[in-house]
Amino acid sequence: MELLDSRRLTGPNLVSASPGALLDVSFLAENDTVVELWRDEIESLLKQEGLPEMDLIVKPRQNGAWLVVSGPIDQLYGLIDLSELAWQRAVGRITNFIPEKELGEAPPLDLEGILQQLSEELNPPLIALQQAAKSKNVSFFWDDDYASLGMGKYAQTWPVRELPPLSDIDWSSFNDIPLGVVTGTNGKSTNIRLLSFMATCAGLISGNTSTDWIRVGNEILDAGDYSGPGGARTVLRDQRVEIAFLETARGGLLRRGAGVERANVALITNVAEDHMGQYGIHSVADLTQAKMIVQRLVRNGGVLVLNADDENLVRAAASLKKQDMCWFSRDDRNATIRSHVEQGGRACVVQDGAIVYKTPGGTHQIALVSEIPITLDGKAAYNVSNCLSATAVAMECGLPLDAVRQGLIDFENTPGTNPGRSNYFQVGRIKVLLDYAHNVHGLATILATTAQLGAKRRILTLSTAGDRTEREIRQLAALAATSGVDEILVSDCIGYERELGAGGVPRILTDELLRHGVQAATFNSELDAVKAAFERAQDGDILILLVKAERYECVDLIHNQNQSRSE
Repeated sequence: MELLDSRRLTGPNLVSASPGALLDVSFLAENDTVVELWRDEIESLLKQEGLPEMDLIVKPRQNGAWLVVSGPIDQLYGLIDLSELAWQRAVGRITNFIPEKELGEAPPLDLEGILQQLSEELNPPLIALQQAAKSKNVSFFWDDDYASLGMGKYAQTWPVRELPPLSDIDWSSFNDIPLGVVTGTNGKSTNIRLLSFMATCAGLISGNTSTDWIRVGNEILDAGDYSGPGGARTVLRDQRVEIAFLETARGGLLRRGAGVERANVALITNVAEDHMGQYGIHSVADLTQAKMIVQRLVRNGGVLVLNADDENLVRAAASLKKQDMCWFSRDDRNATIRSHVEQGGRACVVQDGAIVYKTPGGTHQIALVSEIPITLDGKAAYNVSNCLSATAVAMECGLPLDAVRQGLIDFENTPGTNPGRSNYFQVGRIKVLLDYAHNVHGLATILATTAQLGAKRRILTLSTAGDRTEREIRQLAALAATSGVDEILVSDCIGYERELGAGGVPRILTDELLRHGVQAATFNSELDAVKAAFERAQDGDILILLVKAERYECVDLIHNQNQSRSE
């Protein structure tokens, strides 16, 4: 029996729609009574100390459970400690075989200290503001330092310890802006950037978050991974923002919950095996459940956009309300699409070579696939899917059709607009595709695309972050080894070695490649591997460069190569 982790859930999450204090615990099946003992202990502590009753939620998982105390937002740190104390007592009752009536002193956590923490956290004005906002249907955001009402251009923010009296608040001044949230295994960032560009084409100031930055209009407020709640709050508190699109990644959803409680549209691009073993996720079915958290955010009258080409999502959506969904597919004959449209549902499909948006009110042709540069004339099937999903979200967020069409046709998939996502270059007589296909699903799509580009040879640089399981890393290498590429260059991903340390990922990759009869040169960094790829390249070849950590350095190298090979 072990306490693996404890943390706050600050928004809608895998366990509930409410904030709470979570313990991630492990135990063997024969010790599953520890859960009921924990429940007994936490209830006794709450009653003993005169604290209000709180919802206790148990979500079983493989070899353990998530234990959640759903409590007030101003006391979550103290509730974590109280829950840990209850867990320690519960474990003690099992391991020491002490009957409840004979249970002695509390384990090491100090109850008096916990009660002091709960007292110091107490913030009645914050709770009053939260409750008033809920009663008036006004969006409310909070963190350790600030609380805010409304979204974007309608938002106002105060320090949490300097909140105005409720009677001084002009509630009529607060409103929401059109908001789309995007999750999925692959394609999230590309969708966000397409949508933001479409909003720009409509003359709106867009706010967006992603794993690369927080951006408002053309200004990058901060670089880094902001695909969690913190990035969402920053964008939605910015009074310049007129429409927002938020990347909502698996990690943020599982660590903290969603950063918003309601949105006009939620999109799930796809679900594929990635990051197994983290936060209690051990299967694609588990991961699908985690991604489906965003369907809880869709407001009344809003729409959940799903990929009809993904069987995991088709199964997961079977019990949802059909009228609140919009499916997308590259095939207008897709059975899910046909059935949904026949029942009066929305869909976005490729039909007769064009992206077509279907609603009960009519069918709208948006653009020919051949007109959209990022699809590489339809050869980049994954970007065709991204265009379909972005179109559906944009239309459901109220963007004009002309702006959606212009956004698709004029969007430049360059390192400046969409860094590291299928950036395509022609370097002399060599084709180059720069991408960070960090999982099997992503690599398979890149390999399928490059197989259609008519290259003499394909040279692949292969790397990934060290937070993947060994099984996932081996699967990546096995796919590369059996893909028909002509040469593979393996490297570390500097700064992303994570648990495996320097050289850990290359060792696993090269070992798996050898098992498939493929020998690969190994390099210390992605940049070194890219330099070697260019040294090996001949006219007519295509270089498939999988790069994350050093993508900007590699882009500079590509531009220098282009200049030198053109001279």
